[in-house]
Amino acid sequence: MTSASNDVDETIYVVTDIEADGPSPLRNSLLSFASVAMNRRGDFLSEFEAVLEPRKDREQDPDTMAWWETEPEAYKGATENARPVKDVMAEYVDWVEGLGERRVFAAAPLIFDGTYIDHYLDEFADTRVFGGPGQQKRIFAGGGVDIYSMAGTIAGAPHERWTTRGIPDSWIGNQPHTHYAIDDARGFAHLLKRFFIVAELPLKYRALEFCEFGDGQALRDELVDLVLAGTKTATCGALAHYEADNDPLPQVGEMFIVPNWAGQPKAIIKTTSVEVKRFDEVDEDFARAEGEGDLSYAAWRDGHIDFFTRNGGYSPDMKLVCERFELVETFNQETTKESTDEIHN
Repeated sequence: MTSASNDVDETIYVVTDIEADGPSPLRNSLLSFASVAMNRRGDFLSEFEAVLEPRKDREQDPDTMAWWETEPEAYKGATENARPVKDVMAEYVDWVEGLGERRVFAAAPLIFDGTYIDHYLDEFADTRVFGGPGQQKRIFAGGGVDIYSMAGTIAGAPHERWTTRGIPDSWIGNQPHTHYAIDDARGFAHLLKRFFIVAELPLKYRALEFCEFGDGQALRDELVDLVLAGTKTATCGALAHYEADNDPLPQVGEMFIVPNWAGQPKAIIKTTSVEVKRFDEVDEDFARAEGEGDLSYAAWRDGHIDFFTRNGGYSPDMKLVCERFELVETFNQETTKESTDEIHN
């Protein structure tokens, strides 16, 4: 397949969330907004957030304000330390222009967040989110990315189900939707990263969770190659990390997408066993199944001490989630797009 995360695409995606005191930029005010800049591989590159003074030529929408009364902390965050609108929008334009040569606006839904930012840029910075005829400066390319539409088409769902409601927390990086603009922009950026990875997988695999090996490019790609070769059939992680992120442990029979560092899905694996053990209880057989180094227990121990030391801390009695898996399917750069299998539920 042609990867959705290849080095050729240098586009910067500016994922944006807004908070307002009503549904229309023609009648109501933008209170706050935040943007997360990311590349197609899913690296988060920069962030922008601001609180704006309400416009004197706009009014508050009663229904929206009644809703804000149910979210007092979020409303406080959307209105405290407000700054002049013209100053904020000028700073935003400078920030966007500093990201790279090609920037694309993204939001969920684009019709709401995009129109507010478009209107404010047009009114106060002589530019637009949405390009059109005329001589205004262009800071975004194309018509923008609607994350709701991406969700529906990637899921193969009918139009009435094109939404991001009810998705697993893991898909938005376990970032709760708080109605603080920066929190919600980060969540949608995680979701967009996921869509880029799964977009060209068969439908039956697109709803699977990820299994991301290693903590850096060299290590991840090395471990993924071992999985593809059938050498690596086991992995382990700190139980404390699962508990801190409120993540469920893998279950026997559960399948996972294995992406490489570039964000390309390279394999599907299926869990065959799960045990929780202390680090010093891991035996030579499991160490060998991890497939790393010279396959010795000593190499496994030393490598994992280094790994856990730089990822939260190591101790010989720390509890590990020890998982064995089997290889279900592998993907290369020319295959997988043609499948029309039903979506995995």
